[in-house]
Amino acid sequence: MSTILVVVIVVIILVIAGVGAYVALAPKTTTTSSTTSSSSSSSSSSSSSGSISSSASSSSSSATSPNTITVVFGASLSLTGPAQPFGLEDNWTLNAAVNYVNSLGGIPLQNGTHAMIKLVVLDDQSSDTTSINNYNTLITQDHAIVLMGQLGTIDDLIAGNFAQQHQVPLIGPYYLSAAKQCTPEPSCDNSWVFGTFHNETNEAQVFFNWFKTVDPSTSSHNVTIAFFEETDDSAQANYAAGKVYAQQLGYTVCTCSDTSFTAGSSSEMTSFLTAATNAGADAVYGLPSPGDAALMIQTAKQVGYQPKAWLLTRGTAVAPFAVPQIGGIGTLASGVMSAFPWAPGLPYTADILGHNLSNPTIVNQYIAATGELPTLEGVYYSGFTVAVDAISQAANLSNVAIREALRTHTYQTFMGPMSFSPGGQWVQSGQYMLLQQWQLVSVNGTMTPELKILEPTNVNTTSYIIYPFTFANQTETPWPPTGADTMITASSSG
Repeated sequence: MSTILVVVIVVIILVIAGVGAYVALAPKTTTTSSTTSSSSSSSSSSSSSGSISSSASSSSSSATSPNTITVVFGASLSLTGPAQPFGLEDNWTLNAAVNYVNSLGGIPLQNGTHAMIKLVVLDDQSSDTTSINNYNTLITQDHAIVLMGQLGTIDDLIAGNFAQQHQVPLIGPYYLSAAKQCTPEPSCDNSWVFGTFHNETNEAQVFFNWFKTVDPSTSSHNVTIAFFEETDDSAQANYAAGKVYAQQLGYTVCTCSDTSFTAGSSSEMTSFLTAATNAGADAVYGLPSPGDAALMIQTAKQVGYQPKAWLLTRGTAVAPFAVPQIGGIGTLASGVMSAFPWAPGLPYTADILGHNLSNPTIVNQYIAATGELPTLEGVYYSGFTVAVDAISQAANLSNVAIREALRTHTYQTFMGPMSFSPGGQWVQSGQYMLLQQWQLVSVNGTMTPELKILEPTNVNTTSYIIYPFTFANQTETPWPPTGADTMITASSSG
């Protein structure tokens, strides 16, 4: 095998797999601030309604014309602290996206002017409290007309409460359905979050709709699901939605389930998996962290537990779970399932202000600029796409007008088409949710785990599925199944 071919294969593997080491490299034309604010959150209404900053925009284009104004996009990102990998990728993506739109001449507005974008980013140091302080600074001092969210730091509900209190559109990868509710009904006047992400119900549907096709529960064949969850809000929501949907399909919730797992506890993991073994649990469902996901599979092998399917995400959706070069479990990952709304290998093309930009293009730009491989670039870029197109379509730059545009249009993004419920849920999230599985590929004679897309089948990246799960002598069944729909089986209703 040639050196060039080996390099290409390695790139593909890590692109699909996800997170590696990250580099805080932003486009050279950025005017982003990374100073942490210590301002306290205000209870007064935001001054973001129609505010326009007079500062210079971040742009590689020529000087602004008399018909050009500047608007501020604000973001509180984890440039330091435990969530830094998410923040650095988000920071690079937003800067690249701002430079792209400004190079087009900015956002065309309904009054005939163009808005150049100034991006202001504050470091939240991976802290909820600092995030709120930063948000307050961004809308009261920098006069941001929209806030861009990040995955991995601020709690969805805390962010949503801030957006509601200050009446500012907040766009980003928010997971919890509770943060994307219409309040009060029917006006939804207090709803300001727009989640460019899936939710807990989508995960339950994509996993159990598939599992039902291979192991349905009947009156003569009882199928038991062991639930595993940590104590954070997202995990508990995942459990609640998963339990309801599993029971709706006739599955039994195993009494062996552990829904308050102490993160990193080897002894508790052994107890859980031993109990699952003794109960004969057919599958394990949950939202473990990467570390606990790896611990689970390693411990299962030690105790001899082989469920038919590992229906896990969050931890299993990123490279540290599987890729041995960065601490993953290597070949033990083969056959483990995952689910996520974006992958670098997707063929989708976004429409940004009438200009087409493909997913492969932005992925290649990220690789070329940073020397690293993206995990969430398409999620962050999709949020930005929604924001600029909504501002272009809004009647004016008021917060209410921007929110109305967000609610009434459909946006073509790197994750597929995106429109929102009045509460801010991505309406098509279930339809475009990805069902994935870790499979082994040979790289220069070495078997290496790669995260493959199974569904939607029109974008699948594998010709087989491993089922049932075993640690050895795995069975590979042709994929997609004969007569399978081209789109995913999860409901599109969030």
